[in-house]
Amino acid sequence: MVRDIQQRTIVFVAVVVLSVLSLLPTVLRDNFTQKWFTKPMALGLDISGGVHLVYGVKASEAVTSRLQTLLAGLRSDLRSKKIAVSQSTVGSDNSLQVTLLSDASLETAKATIKEKAPELNLVVTEMDGSRPRLRYQFSDMAAKKIETDAIEQAVETLRNRVDQFGVSEPLIQRSGDNRIILQMPGVSDINAVKKVVGSVAKLEFRLVPGPGTPQGVGTVTLRNKEGQPVAVEDQALMTGDAVADARVDFDQQGQVEVSLRLSSLGQQTFARITSENVGRQLAIVLDGIVYSAPVIRDAITGGQASISGGFTMEEARQLKVVLKAGALPAPLTVLEERTVGPTLGLESVKKGVIAMGIGFAAIALFMMVYYAKSGVVAVVTLVLNAIIMMACLSFFGATLTLPGLAGLALTIGMAVDSNVIIFERIRDEIRNGAGRDVAVSTGFDKAFGAIFDANVTTLLAGVLLYYFGTGAIRGFAVTLSIGVVTTVFCAVFVARLFFDYFDLKGKKGLSI
Repeated sequence: MVRDIQQRTIVFVAVVVLSVLSLLPTVLRDNFTQKWFTKPMALGLDISGGVHLVYGVKASEAVTSRLQTLLAGLRSDLRSKKIAVSQSTVGSDNSLQVTLLSDASLETAKATIKEKAPELNLVVTEMDGSRPRLRYQFSDMAAKKIETDAIEQAVETLRNRVDQFGVSEPLIQRSGDNRIILQMPGVSDINAVKKVVGSVAKLEFRLVPGPGTPQGVGTVTLRNKEGQPVAVEDQALMTGDAVADARVDFDQQGQVEVSLRLSSLGQQTFARITSENVGRQLAIVLDGIVYSAPVIRDAITGGQASISGGFTMEEARQLKVVLKAGALPAPLTVLEERTVGPTLGLESVKKGVIAMGIGFAAIALFMMVYYAKSGVVAVVTLVLNAIIMMACLSFFGATLTLPGLAGLALTIGMAVDSNVIIFERIRDEIRNGAGRDVAVSTGFDKAFGAIFDANVTTLLAGVLLYYFGTGAIRGFAVTLSIGVVTTVFCAVFVARLFFDYFDLKGKKGLSI
């Protein structure tokens, strides 16, 4: 018996010490060392203030983008096999259309497209006068997968951009079928966030039409930064996927530019493009705007490129961030935006803490009056419960929100129920004439079933709230679920340890 108490005491002391050490960074904040096994508990948007955005993902445009990428590759493949193409486009109905000059190479073209793009289904072969036109589309399942992947990729791209933005503990999560929630605590400039985080940053390298333009290549008209029309080929020879790194630099005239370092594959592609098109203009297009169109003087094999266009330093830095993080697979639209001020958050926290303090004081007073010294044990276990809960939140890197504070308050209220059940069971055993040890042992044993069932039910509710909920609901569910575990530990393990140490009568005993 003595050895068992000693072992449980060691566990109890270890848990308390670990909890206190886990909370040190949160309590001391900036005055504490950064090299610690826990970090200061992050404060949610509703406490520290910040930016809240809800984006809608135009996932259907990811299908169009994928078709355009496939078309660029197919043009090159058909050209290499001497198959004459009069026109090749991506239609508004998300169909890829290839019109041949004659039907002599029709079967060869079909076989080439099937080999290079097996995910495409041939919808129809029709005649445009004397020229055969092939129309391809993705199957419904394939198109749906592209849209789903686009949303997941958008979440990861936003996360990469936010990381480079320098925000601590951001919330980025998918909501529904095509929505993304973004919360950035401690940020107040919502326009800067939208400009950096929400821009598509679709980088393309396109040739300007000229004497060397192959037959069958169409053109599109874009705009430069001044709003003037610029004709470019509709085929993007290289995209931002080839960019490995980006940095802000200055050109020979001292103007700000963004220098690009290409990946190994991008370096090979860029070398081939520049070597095959010496003397022609290569337009650098970002989000549909032509930033520059320099003439290719020589083959560029060093894997370096640059974007210039009268940038300010801030614009160049923002462009660097989005290019390094990668382009979004589909455009985003802002469905909801709001800025939460820190004053409102701190005022809410202050009122919440006062409310919890008053509630805790009322519970403590009742327990000590009704259960005497055993009520003190209950109060001590409640305090320990709150400390261990906060330590767990800090240890697992959870973010404290107002719903989280509500979950903390609710846990304290539920925790005292466990003490009441245990104490009443012990009282019943004493009334029935049981001795001290038997009353305590039987009381805890009989109460455990009710306590366990009630807390498991609450834990299941918390898990379901976390799984199906978003944002604030998840914050409440996390705190509630952790509180369930700590409540059972404190009510059953810690309280039992106190009763094993002290008698139920005498000056040094526990009255109940």
